[in-house]
Amino acid sequence: MGATKKELIALTESGVLNPRIRVETVKNPWRVSDGLDLVVELSAGAVTVEKNDKDWETLLLARRRSRAPLQDLVQAIRVGRLTVGRQDGVPGFHGIVVPKSEVDVIAAPFRTTSNIVIEEVPGNMAAAEFGRSVGLRDGGVFLSMIDAGHVPAFQIINPRTGRLQYRMTPEDMAAFHRRFVTLTTLSAEMGQHRNTLKATLAARGITPFSPDGQNFGPVYLRADVAAVMR
Repeated sequence: MGATKKELIALTESGVLNPRIRVETVKNPWRVSDGLDLVVELSAGAVTVEKNDKDWETLLLARRRSRAPLQDLVQAIRVGRLTVGRQDGVPGFHGIVVPKSEVDVIAAPFRTTSNIVIEEVPGNMAAAEFGRSVGLRDGGVFLSMIDAGHVPAFQIINPRTGRLQYRMTPEDMAAFHRRFVTLTTLSAEMGQHRNTLKATLAARGITPFSPDGQNFGPVYLRADVAAVMR
């Protein structure tokens, strides 16, 4: 059905797709036809979307970003409340995408303010400022990493502007450094010029972190560059 392992798990846990039998000793509990039928159903009337179109996202990314349950997003497709696209050249379930703007409307009731505070806490840093400190000058791209669930952060209502703002605790920043490196942070750790490191990574075939083709700038998984650092 063209789904990743994470997508299959999510579809199962949400009850959208059910195995024919739930016995651990059964090696093949799935009906292939069930998965194929689901793809055909959800793809009906889909429009073609370019692979890197940032206005669209896969259903799992939509769930993670918006906090809307996967089964609700699927139901919205079924009743026509959510437009469906198919990424050009991406077959199966993983190629099914939905527009972010429509997902936001559907997800509104599921959003909570439990992680929103009014005042700043000493020791925390604005997420955009932290992004700049690690060499990611495009604040919008770094904030999109937070929206996609790759970087921990929380929201406050800025007391000066009255607007929502992402901020990061020292623990959030440490979590970023444990998982990711940038050319700026790698240069500081290794004492080499960023251009030298960039060329070395490219020569080793190490590419920036880009799940599902998303572009987050020159951010690398620490695990991928571990050999270079050694």
